[in-house]
Parts: sequence; C-alpha cells; structure tokens
Amino acid sequence: MDESEERRTELSSFLRSRRARLTPQEVGLAPGVRRRTPGLRREELALLAGVGVTWYTWLEQGRDIHPSPEVLASLARTLRLDRAETAYLFRLAGSHPLDGEVGAPAEVPAALLRLMHAQWPAPAWVMDANWDVRAWNPGADALFELSGRPPQECNLAWVVFGNPLHRSRVEHWEEHARRFLAQLRAAYAERGGEATAVGRHLGRMIQHVRAEHPEADRWLAEHQVAERSGAEKVVRHEELGELRIDQHVLLAAEGLQLIVMSPRDAETAERLRRLAPTAAAV
Repeated sequence: MDESEERRTELSSFLRSRRARLTPQEVGLAPGVRRRTPGLRREELALLAGVGVTWYTWLEQGRDIHPSPEVLASLARTLRLDRAETAYLFRLAGSHPLDGEVGAPAEVPAALLRLMHAQWPAPAWVMDANWDVRAWNPGADALFELSGRPPQECNLAWVVFGNPLHRSRVEHWEEHARRFLAQLRAAYAERGGEATAVGRHLGRMIQHVRAEHPEADRWLAEHQVAERSGAEKVVRHEELGELRIDQHVLLAAEGLQLIVMSPRDAETAERLRRLAPTAAAV
C-alpha cells in the first residue's frame, strides 16, 4: 500500500468513527426505527453536510477523490470536530497546514532556559516540534531520569511509555497515555504528515510506540485526536508520597514548548523541594 492509499484508508476509518459518535438526536433528527448501527447513517450525514450521498460513500470507502476545503469544512462542522480533529481531517484529505515546516532550533534560547529553571520547585522541561526533550531542570531530571539517556529516548514518548518507573507512579496512567497518543496523532497531522520533515519524525515516533507497546497500538486504532493542553495529575512517589500536580503547556517561538508540573498545594511544593534539593542553587 502506497502513502496515498494508506492516507485514504485512515481517512475512511476516521470518518466512520466520527459518524458513529453522533446520534440523530444531537443533530435534530428523529431516531427512527430499525437502526442497526450507532450514530448517523451515511445519507443523513451527507444531507446535513450538503454533499452527495454517493460522493460521501466513495470518500468513506477510501476512493481516490479530492474534496475541496469548503466540503471538508462542512463535514467538520457537521461531525462537530474540534480544532485538532479538523486539522487531522484536512491532513488525511491532502491539505497542508501553514506551520508544517517548522523545524527544531539548534539551540534552546537562553531566556527560555532561565524561565525553565525559575519554575523550581516545579519540574519543568523544554520540548521541540519533534517532541524531543531538549532541556530540563533538576526537578524534571529527578522525576524522569533524563540525564544520560541516549538521544532517541529523550522524547515525550519515552517519558510516557518507555519509563516503567514513571508509568507505575502516575495515577490513572492509561487515561494520560491515551491523551498523549491523541495529541501526538493530532501533531502529526498539523505538522504536515509525511509531506514534511517534522511530520515524518512524528510518524516514526508513532510507529515506534506502536511496535514496542501493544496497548498503544490498540489505542491508536481508535483514531482519537486532541490538542496539546495541560492536565491534572497525581504522582505517587515511593519516597516522597503523593504529588498533586497541575501540568501546564506554554508555547514558545520556533515550535518550542515549556512544560511545567506546578504543585497544586503547599504540601506538594514542599515534597518537590525534597525531590531536587540542589535546584535552588541553579
């Protein structure tokens, strides 16, 4: 299967999964009788989106047709896709995002490094457009053990899936891992997929996670996509106890992101100080 065929297959699966998610009542239709499958029928979706039933059927069948941006926008509105899902739809249909060629800078700006270190006692790190972890403060190093890792492991996929100690510490790890995969898949689409260097890098990361972790392969088959955002986390550290954390994602120039795990309460802040007691001297 070549790249275009694979993309059309992914588009077909994505459309079917999102059509099944919508109920007739949500779009103002009567539920009717003898509805054998969940969600809207193809003809109902086509009618609401203002496209031909045959044409839409061909699109779901993965045929080689080329929907216009206007038609894709109409489908996105009808399927009630969010921004990340809409970007993913456009990418699968052959659209190219404006920021797809943003690459990783050779150096992390000094000002961003100062801001990262100023987050103490909160663990913080800098990630680039490739989702590689480029820098971290002592708190993040103590929590994730990043120092000394080979470059291919210094990425967010390793932090989430490949670090068994971190996996065991995070409460509701599966929920956070699923969200990570949804965000990674959306980033792959937003960065241009196989049409750009960054997209290809993220694609290789997705394939590696799929190959190494069977649960990731199953979850990726669900076609969930989500925008990169913060989250509330509870980390149960074997020495420090429970760490209640708000994880923030701050966007910077050149595709860089500063991720901060700020303490949600004074008790967690004090425990994080003990996690990296030398950080105050940085």
